[in-house]
Amino acid sequence: MQRARRLASTAVVAFLAVAGLSACQQEPDVAAYVGDTTISEDRVDGIYDQVRDELTAARDQAQSQNEASGASTEPVAPVKLPIKQQDVVNTLLTVDVLQRAAKAHNVQPAETPTIDQVAQARSYSPQWEYTKLYTDTYRLRTALIAAVKPATLTEADLRDVFQRLTSGGAADASTTFEQFQSGLSPENKTLLEQYVALRNDLEQVVAKAKVKLNPRYGAQQVTLLSAQSGEGKEVPLVVLSFGGGKGADTPFVTDVS
Repeated sequence: MQRARRLASTAVVAFLAVAGLSACQQEPDVAAYVGDTTISEDRVDGIYDQVRDELTAARDQAQSQNEASGASTEPVAPVKLPIKQQDVVNTLLTVDVLQRAAKAHNVQPAETPTIDQVAQARSYSPQWEYTKLYTDTYRLRTALIAAVKPATLTEADLRDVFQRLTSGGAADASTTFEQFQSGLSPENKTLLEQYVALRNDLEQVVAKAKVKLNPRYGAQQVTLLSAQSGEGKEVPLVVLSFGGGKGADTPFVTDVS
């Protein structure tokens, strides 16, 4: 077996899915519920609009300067935003769930990375509220990884990771599960034990909080641990599901927009 590429921790990336409805939840101004916390559409729009407005203003200023200096007056290109509204909902939910887990473990967010470090790495502005929230997801997860007890990996855990590796192109397609299992390096096994434990812990938080999402934000999930394929594509390995999906019984906010 070609040894699986080294696993890599990834930023918390996204959430949830579309599903049923509840008569008492028909609120088009609500983006999500996490326990007794409501994430409003206005909150989501405010964070998203800050990014859009600042980048639009920067583009317009650059265009005005070019025109004033006699430079090119070609049509203004549309602003390319680094995030979508779904990403905002994702990050707000992620922070809330991780904060609940941190409180349960009596741990504080790690001191690193800093907002400036994340802003530089992601090409975000350190002034955006989104950047601050996104940084919180890193800090909280780092603290929780150190707080949770490593999991005992089950065959189901390993088969799920193996399937994701092979289907994502991060392992040789000819490799058998038995070869993967016996060839798993101590370093990668430790990573899996840590992140499976974190996933299991967060699943309990999500179940208790009864997370619900407005279906307009689509199907989402959280990647806690990933690998890279030979083409450099991120392959999710340990994934936290927030419920929902077709045929699920989990109630969701009804999108009546």
